[in-house]
Amino acid sequence: MSDNVSVIIACFNEQQSIEECLTRTLKALPEAEILVIHGGSDDTAKKASAMAKDHKNIRVLRNYGDTGKGHAVKIGISIAQYDLMVQLDADLQFMPEEIPKVLQPIRAGDAEIVFGARFMKESNVQNYNFSFFRVMGNRIVNKYFSLLTRTPIYDVTTGFKAWTRKAIEDISFRDNGFVYEAEIAMRGSIKGYRITMVPVTYCNRLGGISGHGSGIKEPLSIILTGIKILFLGTSLRLRASL
Repeated sequence: MSDNVSVIIACFNEQQSIEECLTRTLKALPEAEILVIHGGSDDTAKKASAMAKDHKNIRVLRNYGDTGKGHAVKIGISIAQYDLMVQLDADLQFMPEEIPKVLQPIRAGDAEIVFGARFMKESNVQNYNFSFFRVMGNRIVNKYFSLLTRTPIYDVTTGFKAWTRKAIEDISFRDNGFVYEAEIAMRGSIKGYRITMVPVTYCNRLGGISGHGSGIKEPLSIILTGIKILFLGTSLRLRASL
């Protein structure tokens, strides 16, 4: 496969959008390995498996022991054939056509981790109805992680990322839910990997269930995780220098 890319699509009841997502991903990267990791109970895996019969580069895994999105992404990483990987949500809030743009900084040798960012000036969000509180919450969290990592972080919770195998395996994130996204930023920064933001298009979801809750529990968990990782990393560096 000349694309030499593994696309990880972690799904939870995305039967309304999975076929279009796969069709557009195939068009963007015709020879990429596409890994569909489904932890829900609807027909997502059935529809993906039907497409896989005609496209041998699509692999579908029913994740019966699913404990969250981070868990599904871990499985995708563990079975990925290639050393260059992309994480893409199946609900088509992000555009499969923009996968090459998100991969570009890694292919150019300028980064090991790339975040497809919704909150940059150049991002196209005309077709998404943001709530005021969600925008403010994301801005606070992104500013917070920018300070902790000393790197401009415009979208720490994005569902559109790319990384090298070396970086993601070295980071070895722990969380099985959604806090893994913050772990990638923090652990990657502490370990010295280059993290780049790329502005992307963001739309209202085509189908499926929103993974992020609207309450305060998840943002607090993300913030606390950042502090824990920062202090752990600082402690390990101090011990190594003694």
